[in-house]
Amino acid sequence: MQIRLEKLKLVFENFWEMNFSLKIKDGCFTSIVGPSGCGKTTLLRIISGLQEIEEGKIFFGEKEVTKVPAEKRNAGFVFQGDALFTHLNVFENIAFGLKMKKQKNIKEKVLKALELVHLNGFEKRRVTKLSGGEKRRVAIARAIAFEPDLLLLDEPLSGLDAKLKEKMKVFLKELSEKTGLTIIMVTHDIDEAFFLSDRIVVMDKGKKMQEGKPEEIFLKPKNDFVKNFVSDYVLVEGKQKNLHGKNFIEGKFLLPVKKTGKKALINFKKTNYKFFDS
Repeated sequence: MQIRLEKLKLVFENFWEMNFSLKIKDGCFTSIVGPSGCGKTTLLRIISGLQEIEEGKIFFGEKEVTKVPAEKRNAGFVFQGDALFTHLNVFENIAFGLKMKKQKNIKEKVLKALELVHLNGFEKRRVTKLSGGEKRRVAIARAIAFEPDLLLLDEPLSGLDAKLKEKMKVFLKELSEKTGLTIIMVTHDIDEAFFLSDRIVVMDKGKKMQEGKPEEIFLKPKNDFVKNFVSDYVLVEGKQKNLHGKNFIEGKFLLPVKKTGKKALINFKKTNYKFFDS
């Protein structure tokens, strides 16, 4: 589903004003990045209907939903920190929203959502017995069980250790490709956005500083704010090459290492790769 935000305005308590417009194509994975307090989560809440605006219009497809209440916008929202019900098991957590919406075939939809997040057989597990990554996937399953047109993710990888975060990045990439959902993710981590996104929007103090493909944001920053925000990230150019049945990336790389007098073996994590067609 295409999303269109037209001249959204909201005055914050710290006296800066949100003035924001954006168009997101159907099926696009878009990340909203920026420093803490820049209005990222507020923007998600506005899109979902949980936060009112003073001016502007919101469109889901061709339908204006500016005044439509959150429960009728057909958008799944995964809140930061999961917000699972600890007194309910996994099945009951995922079924909760379906029951509130009085949907049919609840069991079938819950099982389908569990399959999508690779938690088959977890129906009767207590959420207090789940790992951090499992809890996050249950929260996502709950958000997609009612087959929303839009999925909103608020810092979905925050609080996870490094190894689990890498696994969750791969999972979210797979979920996007399998479902074809339009996904909007808020994150302060530019690495997450770079790996997952079709488009990145850099935001500061309620305003869009730059929007574009990941490589455009890194290679052609429009202003000093964007340049500084992505300054710790480096892109290198290379070509994929197959040698003896194994894939390699070949290019001109210069990596700083301590002088050891020995060969240096560099281990690049597979999940840090993102390829662009030339």
